[in-house]
Amino acid sequence: MRKYWPAVLVVSAALALPTIATAQDATQAGAPKAAAAEAAVGTSIADRTLAGAAESFPAGTAKLYCFSRVSNLDAGSEIEHVWYKGDAEQGRVKLNIGGSPWRTHSSKTMPADAAGDWRCDVVHDGKVLQSVKFKVE
Repeated sequence: MRKYWPAVLVVSAALALPTIATAQDATQAGAPKAAAAEAAVGTSIADRTLAGAAESFPAGTAKLYCFSRVSNLDAGSEIEHVWYKGDAEQGRVKLNIGGSPWRTHSSKTMPADAAGDWRCDVVHDGKVLQSVKFKVE
C-alpha cells in the first residue's frame, strides 16, 4: 500500500490546481470600473484641447465650450452635455464615445441675456458623471 500513496497525492494535487488557478483569475479580474468624467468650460478649442478655461466669463461672450474626458466607457457608447442656466435646461448635445479614455466637446452659443449662474452636466445613461459650474457676469 505504501507504493501507491505518492501516486494518489500527485493525482489529487493535479486535480486541485486548475480549481485554484481559476479562483485566482476571478479575484484578479476585479469588478468593472464605473464610468468617470473630467470636464471644464472655456472660450475655444485649439489643438483638440480647451483654451480659455475659467469659472467666470464676461457678458457678451459669444460662445462657450464644454470639454470632457470620459473613461471606462465602451466604444459606441453615448454621453450628453446638458447646458443649464440656473435650473432651466438651455441645450442638450449627444456625443458618441469612440473608446476609453475619450475626449469630446460641445458648444453653446450664449444668448443676449446670458448673465447668471450656469452649469454643464456630463451625463451617461441618465447619471451625471461630472457637473461644471460657471458664471456669466
